[in-house]
Amino acid sequence: MIVRSPLESSRVRATGIAALVVGAWGALIPFAGPSFGYGMGDSQAWAWTESRVTLHLLPGLAAIIGGLLLASAPRTRQAGGALIALLGGVWFVIGPSLRPLWADTTSMSGGMMHAESAASSALSAIGYHYGTGVLITAGAAYALGVLMATRDAAVVSAEPERAAGQPGSDSTRNSALVEV
Repeated sequence: MIVRSPLESSRVRATGIAALVVGAWGALIPFAGPSFGYGMGDSQAWAWTESRVTLHLLPGLAAIIGGLLLASAPRTRQAGGALIALLGGVWFVIGPSLRPLWADTTSMSGGMMHAESAASSALSAIGYHYGTGVLITAGAAYALGVLMATRDAAVVSAEPERAAGQPGSDSTRNSALVEV
């Protein structure tokens, strides 16, 4: 039986809520941002483009789904949620670098470096991709670590109980059970 403290459970759930919120930001900011002056490239607000779908909406949805599973699913599904959010966060970070592999280079004029200044360009890149991805990835990795640590602690504490209940158990037999 896996027993977690209420603090561990609340931290995993809070991490899920954070992944959900940051994922929603990442999915929606390229659509809404240009309407209040926070844009990247030269595209208009609420315009559907291939890069907005592949670099923002899809990883944002992955983070949202992962966050929902972390925040509300039973413990058995939380690790899956953490992995889904982790993949979404990683895609926010590496997706812009991989985009030239599938995108037509002539259609990439609306890239990240078309902002008014270098500082504006840097802030857009952090808010649109890198900062968003790092926050989601770090949170999901933390939740996954907590989930795995509590699972491993439960497995290790259950092994001596199983070995002690077997007839003829000795120290060599107990160590063989732990190594499996």
